Amino acid sequence: MSDKPQRRLAAIFMLDVSGFSRMMAEDEAGTLNQVLAQQQTLIAPAIRSHGGRIVKLMGDGVLALFPSVISAVEAAAHIQADAARTRHLPLRIGINLGEVLIAQGDVFGDEVNIAARLESLARPGGVALSAAAYDQVRNRIPYDFEDFGRHEVKNLPDPVQVYFLGEELTSLPSLRRSTQPPKPPEPAPRRGMRPAILLLAGCLGAAAAAAGIWGWQQAARQGSAAAPAAGRPAASAFEGSPVIAVLPFTADALQPETARMLSQDVTRSLAAASDVRIIAPGSSRAAAGLLPGEAAALLGADFVVAGHLPGTLLDGVRLEILQAAAGSGGEAGAKPLSILPPQPQEAAAPLAQQLAASIIRYFGRPLPELDLPDVPDGALLQLFTARSLRQQGNREGAELALRRALRMAHDWPEAQALAALWHLDLLTGPAADLPQRAAEAAETAAGLPPQSAVLQLRALAAQFAGRSDAALQLAEQLAEAYPNDAQGQLLRAWLLHLAGQAGGAQNVLDHVSRLDPLPQPMVLTVQSAIHLAAGRDAEAAAAAAEALALEPAAQLAWVLHCASLAALGSFDEAAAACARLKGAPLTLDQAAAAFPYSAAAPRRALRTGLSLAGLAGRP
Repeated sequence: MSDKPQRRLAAIFMLDVSGFSRMMAEDEAGTLNQVLAQQQTLIAPAIRSHGGRIVKLMGDGVLALFPSVISAVEAAAHIQADAARTRHLPLRIGINLGEVLIAQGDVFGDEVNIAARLESLARPGGVALSAAAYDQVRNRIPYDFEDFGRHEVKNLPDPVQVYFLGEELTSLPSLRRSTQPPKPPEPAPRRGMRPAILLLAGCLGAAAAAAGIWGWQQAARQGSAAAPAAGRPAASAFEGSPVIAVLPFTADALQPETARMLSQDVTRSLAAASDVRIIAPGSSRAAAGLLPGEAAALLGADFVVAGHLPGTLLDGVRLEILQAAAGSGGEAGAKPLSILPPQPQEAAAPLAQQLAASIIRYFGRPLPELDLPDVPDGALLQLFTARSLRQQGNREGAELALRRALRMAHDWPEAQALAALWHLDLLTGPAADLPQRAAEAAETAAGLPPQSAVLQLRALAAQFAGRSDAALQLAEQLAEAYPNDAQGQLLRAWLLHLAGQAGGAQNVLDHVSRLDPLPQPMVLTVQSAIHLAAGRDAEAAAAAAEALALEPAAQLAWVLHCASLAALGSFDEAAAACARLKGAPLTLDQAAAAFPYSAAAPRRALRTGLSLAGLAGRP
């Protein structure tokens, strides 16, 4: 099917970040993190929930189409109100109504240019409408509008009449209806208080570190008036299984990434805890720089753990445990419960496990005894560096740092298992030779103690070898031993899907999303596969597209995007997606090699889609 240009009447929605260039000049990595977080956690969900379709993301900008102007205005009001309430970056939105030309997944025409001009005229936190758009909503929605006069638009002969949606969008906690008096706007958001998306949160600059220290010190000052009783278990007053988030640690003397990697190690050590829910490191990274109450609201946590390193790793970590609370105005806050002072250490390697034991002991929950690593401090720092560089996308530097760690501690199981996982590279490695890499990775991890990463590798190797029952048994063992390991639970969902157990796979995947509440590329990829197997082709394509927006190199997501688009009849787009696979052009068998199905129905759905996309081979 050719992608023939189509004309369509639509509400054109244009959004960008106010002051983006200035903020990028001040803090490039931090600003980009916040922009991506806002797009994925606020803007995209609001657009979809109001019936809109995102056409493209343009750096700090978003272009979307809506079937009606009212839907577009309601989405804009939702976005601006939530952006102000959660202290996101300030946004400007322009909305126009007109005919657009749609071709090759993009939109063109003068009406798009008008929407862009309207967006540039909007106030930070506000929405600007053209006269055509205003005529569709006038007297039909109870918001105030302000006539801003006529303004020139580049390359158009006639000026455009502009209307502003009233200032109620920045007046919280709710939108002001036209029958109510206006409220004063909120103060301008402070830049150190915005979340960053998990994928790019590894960009650990000094500015972000300063913001994290500021947020931690602010929380400490808030709790100084009523010093908490150290050691009084919060669990005694909390029913059910508490949800706990370990926030990125801050430091005075150490590099910021060292403190943050330590906090992630603490979270990984808590994966074996039972009767609690521990927020995964991927989502917790997004809370860097937020106040504890704001972090709790972002992550859905009942309790947050903040940590600060006043000196070296051997000087210990000052931990503070806070409980999420809502203020009288509905604003997120946190009540300090306990402060655990730093404990001097003889070695840095056991620190994460000891901190995890202190945290879980406070909640009165058990934590199985773990073997404390006996490795040089330098090896631990190299491992931290490797993980940090990998999160930043610097794979070559990460592998070099990991090799240094292994030279210092050649028999360190954690580093060996990490090297095997990186060799496997389930999400972004070439699809065609994934079975071979799974076997090689499992062989590398052979003989290592059954920690989470090792069990994952063994389960995957068994699945690719056609031993699906053994793979599921290993996944069950992994889930039982590490109930709070989001990656292990995700593998279990994946294996259940491959075995054709759709209901069980979806239930486990929903649990993973509670452990790791912010969007993750592999979670979205598994969701796409479940949708495709169930014949929900549009949902499968949308989930795969979201995964690729987070990780453009995600090969499994490209395979699913190709198959689902072809199933929808978008053959040219499907072929383009298949062309993005590493080693393309691939045969159908090569592309499907990454999906070792033991169930016939989902295998057939995938191969049929790939065949429709034009890949050679039998479906």
